[in-house]
Amino acid sequence: MHKYDEHILIGARVPVVLKEKLSKYCLNHGVKINYFVTQAIKEKLEEISEDNHDIAVAEERLKNPEFISHADFNKYLSKRKIKS
Repeated sequence: MHKYDEHILIGARVPVVLKEKLSKYCLNHGVKINYFVTQAIKEKLEEISEDNHDIAVAEERLKNPEFISHADFNKYLSKRKIKS
């Protein structure tokens, strides 16, 4: 397994307009492009992981669903002051 502080160069082809926007943003905000791209990749992978976890939880819950009536659900919402 690699240490997180080890780095490797990756290449990616991106549209010229996107690269220009990225460069402009990073220049205006004092951010290195490498840092920005690394954080964007990290955030996207975390988002995908969270989505996959949510899907797994939902699928597990659907195996043994417990349904309540519409009236009971409305009472629950009213009790939580979500719906009057």
